[in-house]
Amino acid sequence: MAACGGGSGSGGNAAGVANVADPATVVDVIRHPASVSGTTIPPATSLNDSSGAVWQVKSGVAYRAGTKAGFTMNVTLLLWYAGKVYQENTDGNWWVWQNSNWVASSDPRPATSTPASSPAASAPAASAPAGSTPTTTAAIPFSGINEHYNYGGIYTSIPLATQASTLTDLGLTGNRQDIHTYGQIDTVANTVIPGMSGVTVMPMIDAYPWDDPSLNGGTPTEASAYAYAYSMAAYAATKFKGVPVIEFGNEYDLDSHNQPIANDGANVSDYDNSTWPIWRGALRGYYDGWRSVDTAGTTKVIATASAGFLHLGWYKGMLTGTQPDGSTGHPVVKTDIIQLHWYSDGGDPENTWGVTGTNYNVLQTLHNAYNLPIMFTEIGINTDFTTAQAQAYITKTIPELWAAKSTYGVIGFNWYELYDDPTGNYGIMTSNAAQKPIYATIKQAVAGLH
Repeated sequence: MAACGGGSGSGGNAAGVANVADPATVVDVIRHPASVSGTTIPPATSLNDSSGAVWQVKSGVAYRAGTKAGFTMNVTLLLWYAGKVYQENTDGNWWVWQNSNWVASSDPRPATSTPASSPAASAPAASAPAGSTPTTTAAIPFSGINEHYNYGGIYTSIPLATQASTLTDLGLTGNRQDIHTYGQIDTVANTVIPGMSGVTVMPMIDAYPWDDPSLNGGTPTEASAYAYAYSMAAYAATKFKGVPVIEFGNEYDLDSHNQPIANDGANVSDYDNSTWPIWRGALRGYYDGWRSVDTAGTTKVIATASAGFLHLGWYKGMLTGTQPDGSTGHPVVKTDIIQLHWYSDGGDPENTWGVTGTNYNVLQTLHNAYNLPIMFTEIGINTDFTTAQAQAYITKTIPELWAAKSTYGVIGFNWYELYDDPTGNYGIMTSNAAQKPIYATIKQAVAGLH
């Protein structure tokens, strides 16, 4: 399986609201779910961060979970915004709570926005932050492609306008871009989206739990993964307002921290019980963080992060609150769309075989179990296929995906990928931007969709 974006990204700004050492008696995200982005004290008397800690201001001093939050005095405003806690004092100075300390900052809200009137108030919506996408939501394109602007190389050396023109020529007007840090969120919002005119960018954001700087190299927990993902997702929601779909996480079921998947991966018991809560925490945090800003549900959220193929047990466990050890009643992951990855070595997703000798119709199984739209966020050709094999697969598969709209609720695909690059020679163009023979094959197949 190819993995768009790989397992992790390094760097990025810390969210600064989580403290995994907090006792459950004072930090409980179930009892104290995070407040809506934009909530302030005053007028609210308290607000909750993404780790489940309750914040208050008493006599000008900020308290987190009943304890003084660092050194504060003369606090006039406490703000929960895009996954972070901010304070303003009587001199008009601002700080953000980061890595259990206050760091000099500024008011993060758009200049024309106003504070929330209560803990349940909606996020500011009067004006989108600089670099954010338009507030009007476009339709999700059925045909798209994967690219990696944040990897550099050919994706930055070829002008974005040229890339957009190429995608338009192919009829692939959706563009999945992977993101791993706060800075990369800004890059896609401020550079890629404006530069890809006529193409709908669909960000894939991976707040990889082991990259959380607040852990100082330690092992993440469900709580820390939730808080880290929540903060990055909430920030992204302020920058990508109006995108039709946002995807979170990438192939967590294949991560190197997991024990290998047993059998076909079709059962929950086939997965690593020890790392399962970490991934569950991240997926839950993504959805909640985005929705803390996008309270109207304008953008559809993908939060399944599977490598796809026959990993049906992954979806089942995450979406029903079941652990690989068979225990139930755990928190449930929410998603608006079922995400699926598929490569040519998997054959036909409506008729394929596992190593156990079991035959599967993956699309029918997912459709019947969840009745949610299905999107192939990665689909492509394995590098050991000949040109003739690749062309035959494309000619057969793309029309089948279109036919699966009415049968199984498939709403789109993103081909993997535009150019050959260090992730592998999966491109429909070479690393020098020359067209491969499959370029014309994909163009013809997409043009035939109706």
